Amino acid sequence: MNGWLKSAVLGFALLLALSGADARATETLGWEDLSPPFDESRNPVPKLPQSQQDDVYSILWGPNYGEPKSKWNKEESESYDRLRAAGVDPEKLFGEIESLRKDLEKNDQTLVFGLDKKTIRLPGYVLPLDFEGKQVKSFLLVPSVGACIHVPPPPPNQIVHVTPDKPFVSEELYAPVWVTGEITVGMGRKSLSLVDGSSDIDFGYSMKATRIEPYKGE
Repeated sequence: MNGWLKSAVLGFALLLALSGADARATETLGWEDLSPPFDESRNPVPKLPQSQQDDVYSILWGPNYGEPKSKWNKEESESYDRLRAAGVDPEKLFGEIESLRKDLEKNDQTLVFGLDKKTIRLPGYVLPLDFEGKQVKSFLLVPSVGACIHVPPPPPNQIVHVTPDKPFVSEELYAPVWVTGEITVGMGRKSLSLVDGSSDIDFGYSMKATRIEPYKGE
């Protein structure tokens, strides 16, 4: 093998090796990876029989939860009494639920700093911020259709602000896409224009997208 051909072959091999390294460096994530692990086993409600779960939810989702029991309606009061009659301590149960709720709210505000500067691939839905017609220059990537427009918005660790390296065509609001690029961890805020006004949305991550492609699953 002559010197030129040998150099070309080695160069091509090096290029393949680098391409493979880049591919391995791209980590495919799900939205659960953007928040710290949370111990769902602490939730006492799924451990109850279905009839008691129904009574718990009729109180939790009732119009008077958080008010003194003297203000509860008939359905809420009867649910409470059934729980007590079944041997459940409602005060202790709802205390555990409130403690879990506070911890979950704190978890929703917590970012995963170990992701900073990693190259990732993440699926989600496009909520345009800066666009001209169908050409989108920046957007929020969210985990579900309707997120941010409906109140309340997802927590900050479930919203990613994306800036593509070049504008891309989005055929619809909340178009499903795969986004690949470098993620940066850190809180930010963007104003989202709505039909009835505007709203400030807090996000916990930013991405410089090098590739955006339609979501077709795996």
